[in-house]
Amino acid sequence: ALAKRVEDFKMRSEGLYVSAAHNFIESLLLHAFLSVEQDITIDDEKFEFVSLVNRFRVLLQRDFKEHKKVSYYADELRIPARKLTEMTEYVSGKKAKQIIIEKIIKESENALKFSSQTISEISYNLGFNDEGNFTTFLKKHTGRIPSEMREVSYN
Repeated sequence: ALAKRVEDFKMRSEGLYVSAAHNFIESLLLHAFLSVEQDITIDDEKFEFVSLVNRFRVLLQRDFKEHKKVSYYADELRIPARKLTEMTEYVSGKKAKQIIIEKIIKESENALKFSSQTISEISYNLGFNDEGNFTTFLKKHTGRIPSEMREVSYN
């Protein structure tokens, strides 16, 4: 059924087809990665940190539109939120919340640069309740509003 839906996009637009196919493949890979049993014996705490931070990033890629809180990802990994933040700081030098924020900003910038959707549609697709919340988020974290980010991308 999913393959049929992707094929339907091909008839509408090549761009939609490529995007739908990409999302379909990414979804399959993320699902497969998260389904693999973690039966590896970990002797080294640092390896465990890297492994859990990688799993966090996979979960983030899959769920960032619906879940923007560190506690959600920590619960999914079955560790305390503080432990997840300690691990991300050790592995990447950034707190877990900062990694989430950077992911949302990156996806926002890509959508504003490469999508013909309205800012309101983009904000909804990225999991914001309304365009105002989206604008406030971007202004707080980038110093720019969506329309400014979109203008820069076309110049």
